Amino acid sequence: MTLQSDPTATAQLPLSARFREQSRQVHRDAAESTFLAALTDGRLDLAGYAALVAQHAAIYQGIERLADGFADDPVAGAFVFPELYRTPALTADLAYLHSTGARQTRLMPATERYVARLAELTGWPGGFVAHHYVRYLGDLSGGQAIGRSVATQYGLTNGGDGLRFYTFDQVPSPKLFKDRYRELLDTADWDSDEQQRILDEVDRAFRFNLELLIDLADEVLPHYS
Repeated sequence: MTLQSDPTATAQLPLSARFREQSRQVHRDAAESTFLAALTDGRLDLAGYAALVAQHAAIYQGIERLADGFADDPVAGAFVFPELYRTPALTADLAYLHSTGARQTRLMPATERYVARLAELTGWPGGFVAHHYVRYLGDLSGGQAIGRSVATQYGLTNGGDGLRFYTFDQVPSPKLFKDRYRELLDTADWDSDEQQRILDEVDRAFRFNLELLIDLADEVLPHYS
């Protein structure tokens, strides 16, 4: 028998715990991604990996544009960490991958929808935080394992050319950083209605990322079959 979460009990959890609960099923779905499995098993090549990097470059430009806009916001400004910015690393990674002959990759439909949604959030600080949480805390968690796998499978150096995205030189302790981040979530000045609205946007952000992996599987994997 499958146990169902008690909505009342969930609503009483700290906001950071509700964020994790909200994304539980999507995490399971992402773990079953055929694109990520092929990437981390070494069944692609640098061109296949570059397809993912190109999507990330567009997404992080959107998130970091929002971050710059919310830097002075009384609540969202606390979640603006320039040390996390990934755009310079992604630009360098793409330049290196293209120098190896990896072809230019178009943006996937899911990426275009994702970027369009980010552009709609310039007036909503909570929406920015939702997307910021999904990407950066993921990068500091499971993203690290992906980076190590890519380095091993494709002859790259972790933190070196092509893999700078996964290295956070200015975050000495990812665990302490994530603990601090969750404390910020739990103490942010959002009422219950706003918290639920942000939770819904967290779910939307996870879904965009899942849809992106599906698009990449459809676009990339047929070239390796």
